[in-house]
Amino acid sequence: MSSFAGLCSQSPACPTRSSRAFVWTLFLATLLAGALALAAPAAQAQISYDARYRPQADYRLVDTDRFEWIYPAGADTTTALFENALRRSFQSTRSVVGTDGADFELPVVVDPISGRANGFVTPVNFRSHLFPAHPTFSFGAKFDSWAQTVAPHELTHAMHFEIDSGVGLGGLLGLFSGDASRFVHGLAPRGWFEGIAVYRESHLEPEAGRLDAPLQVMKYRAALGSGDPWSVGEVMHGSVFERPSRRHYLGGGQLIEHMAQERGSTDFFRRATRWHHRLPFLGFGMALWMGTGQTPAQLSDSFLDEEKQEERRRLDSLRQAAEQGITDPTVVAGTEGLHVRRPYWLSDSTLVAYASGYATRPGFYRIDVHTGEREVISHQATTQGRTYALGPDTTALYFARQHPDLLVPDATTLKTHRLNLRTGETRLVSETSGAFTPARAPGGPVWAARRDGSFSELVTLGEERATLRAHRPGLRYKQVVPSPSGDTIAVLANAGETQGLYRFDPSTSTLEPWLRFEGGSIYDVTWGPEGRYVLFAADPSGIANVYALDRRDGDVRRLTTVRYGALEPTLSPGRERVAFARYRHERFELATVPFRPDSPRPVADTERDWAPRGGVLTASADSAAGGRAGAERRVSGTDGASQNGLPSGRDAASLRAQSRPYEAWRHLFPRSATPVLRGAWDLLGTSVDGENLGLGPGLKVSGADPLGRWAYNARGFYQADRLWGDVSVETGLVPGTPSLTVFNGPVEAVRETGAGPSRLEAFELRGIGLGVDQRFLFQKNVYGTSLTAGLAGEYRQSRPITTSGKAEAGFTGRATLRSDLTFKYRVQKNIRDLVPNTGVRLNASAEVDVLTPTGATPSQYLKQRVDVFWPLLSGHNTGLRTSASFLTQSRRSFFDVQSFVPRGYRDLSGALPGAGNYLRLGTKITQPLWYIDTGSVMLPVAVDALYGYGLGQAQYRVGSGAGPTLGERRASVGGGLGLRLRPFGGMSLNLEIGVSYRIDARGENRWAPHLR
Repeated sequence: MSSFAGLCSQSPACPTRSSRAFVWTLFLATLLAGALALAAPAAQAQISYDARYRPQADYRLVDTDRFEWIYPAGADTTTALFENALRRSFQSTRSVVGTDGADFELPVVVDPISGRANGFVTPVNFRSHLFPAHPTFSFGAKFDSWAQTVAPHELTHAMHFEIDSGVGLGGLLGLFSGDASRFVHGLAPRGWFEGIAVYRESHLEPEAGRLDAPLQVMKYRAALGSGDPWSVGEVMHGSVFERPSRRHYLGGGQLIEHMAQERGSTDFFRRATRWHHRLPFLGFGMALWMGTGQTPAQLSDSFLDEEKQEERRRLDSLRQAAEQGITDPTVVAGTEGLHVRRPYWLSDSTLVAYASGYATRPGFYRIDVHTGEREVISHQATTQGRTYALGPDTTALYFARQHPDLLVPDATTLKTHRLNLRTGETRLVSETSGAFTPARAPGGPVWAARRDGSFSELVTLGEERATLRAHRPGLRYKQVVPSPSGDTIAVLANAGETQGLYRFDPSTSTLEPWLRFEGGSIYDVTWGPEGRYVLFAADPSGIANVYALDRRDGDVRRLTTVRYGALEPTLSPGRERVAFARYRHERFELATVPFRPDSPRPVADTERDWAPRGGVLTASADSAAGGRAGAERRVSGTDGASQNGLPSGRDAASLRAQSRPYEAWRHLFPRSATPVLRGAWDLLGTSVDGENLGLGPGLKVSGADPLGRWAYNARGFYQADRLWGDVSVETGLVPGTPSLTVFNGPVEAVRETGAGPSRLEAFELRGIGLGVDQRFLFQKNVYGTSLTAGLAGEYRQSRPITTSGKAEAGFTGRATLRSDLTFKYRVQKNIRDLVPNTGVRLNASAEVDVLTPTGATPSQYLKQRVDVFWPLLSGHNTGLRTSASFLTQSRRSFFDVQSFVPRGYRDLSGALPGAGNYLRLGTKITQPLWYIDTGSVMLPVAVDALYGYGLGQAQYRVGSGAGPTLGERRASVGGGLGLRLRPFGGMSLNLEIGVSYRIDARGENRWAPHLR
């Protein structure tokens, strides 16, 4: 990292005193206007909490000074790792972020349900989740442990959410709900809060975070050198249709670094964050200006100018230092957006590799070396590191992928598979969970690494179980590769900030250090034919390049010099060419170079057969039994943390001794108490004579425990001279998260009268409701298959009341059942598909009265829709959908029938379905025109894509005479333009404007504009 330079007070870009006065005037005027404009919404501001189903493990709870630890029993060592990482980084993280309060407290859930390496902080029901599983790829290669990688990053987010802005909208909401105040912080662009977290992680250890890690920096450098570098608007918003998808991490961190270097500190982050928290409705650009003293345009110009100049200097230096020039390989496959990863030679003319792209379905492909033509073998997902292996007889691949849990959201398990290259069929290698990087030895078993908390161990896989072959506390395995003879197993592993090669001797069960670089990391390894050469990628120069180890004389030679990165090398059967993945902007190219192991000079900065901490690594009886005696040894280090990332035995034992059973009821104190004002929106509508109940002030309280076992929302208000309210309770103790709701409140309804104007009538409505909602995830591979089902039952009583709340008649009762179902079968989307390119989607919703008052007609409706997505033009990201919908209802407008009517007829009341049965057929084609994929700094919106569409729809009334008949057709064709947006960087919103031609116009204009 470059040293800080320059102070804001010396910068001409900082606001002057007169400009500050103007800004404060503008602020006060805007605050007053905003307060008036947002008075009603602010009064109605409500935060709701939901329960979440998870396996009911024995969770323990430990309170420390600032953190409340919730973790499953048996995870004491892993939790101690996280606790050490947060404790050691707390004060420095607080200094970077600028959090005010000394009373900072954070619930932390050590969450083992996911097999993915991740963590997150949520502002609502404020807490952090840390997943123990370390990455299967080489992220965090120079961090001491996975805990040190992820925990301070998430702590940065938590402290960001806790910045106190004082006066303003966020502060006003904070009076009623701390979570609502934190939620306002979450409305900032993603690149802002991920950027400060990446900046923080990159100052923990030298060259460890994403601002320095070569495999991360290469993506940012490639964007700078592409001629189309990322603007501030682009780095502030995550990309949807452009690779890399996480540019807001990489670019956001670089932007924060740039501003910190110019200003000498990160105080600007706190200032800008506070301004945005005060006035979020003005957009982030104003807050950025107030925090940095530069307009977004000025900041973007200075940032890009400096970064492009630095990249030009780096490339010039690289060209001068390259003894044999920059490598110019033969590119076998390489187009925009295409990633071709981890190639293996099937013959001297054919490779197998994993490919995915903007319009390329992910999977394993057979690739012709001379023409680059691809032939799909099987569409499969893999781990992020793409650490699969070719079998010794070249007829099969061995890989691992995540398997979703059927019932538990986001829960996954790693399992290993064998892919037959001739038939494309796959089968499980083993029922063992948590295993990855499988590879079969010649004539021997399948070797793999298996996760063990935040570390891993070397195993061989059987059909039912795994056998532990080598265990050493503190190792994180990345790749396991048997030699062609099977007498040596090459193991790529990470230990104590160093990632290098180890070798395992199956005959003696001994794991020994083999090769590593003094100033770099090794990322992947393969054996050459006959086992003389070992090829790998490493980054001692700060750029990942291809190297070869000659086992005969021990020399290591560099085979490539590339601008950004060369990874995953493999040597051809004839030992004539090396294939590898070369990174350029938006692509991993499949490239080859001649294999010339004698031409470059041997590399000198390697370290061989170093002495590991604790001596030679063997599979002892204790380790084979899964013991942790070795893991609990004490090593001197900062704040009692060991140097190799493991907590001392005292740490884990102390945590275990302090723990107590987790009890959800102790965490159910209300988290939110927000005002409500019933009838506020009615004041803005058209006045209707009748029983107007007026305003209903009140309060809503809500809460949930951190694990989501219980959640509740209770509301009470005073209206029409009476107290009213409702209470809902939801539990995650069982699948379906059952909910119970009890309510008693007034409702107003406009009754149409035949002889005069409409009249507003008031009713008292009370009742009880039960509901369950469950998602069943059957498949989450390249294709996805799932079922989301909801069932609710409600019994309600109603009676007319006066404006003073007095009853005008007795209660009448009605019981209703509602159901919603969405079934998706083998649905798949490529990166740049706006709609799925294949699969079937079925939606069905129904409501029926099962109990009605005497003489009343039961109400019922059923709506079904089937969408079929066709891959006919998927190579151009063209979406083609055909659909059929059926509606039956007992009375008109039982639900939003306008969404059922073909476009062009929605403003015609005569075209709206009434009571009876209706059928709608349709087709729609969607063609992307421009992938904008950027965001506005001034306005809280990201613009993803502009597209054109054409559609045709026809609605029929289905008769019920002698047989089903079709009549009363309403058909239209049309087209237009659509814009896909992400307000506040969140969920996508499609805005479509076009024109429809009414085929069945009945006196109306045949051409009709439509906006949706």
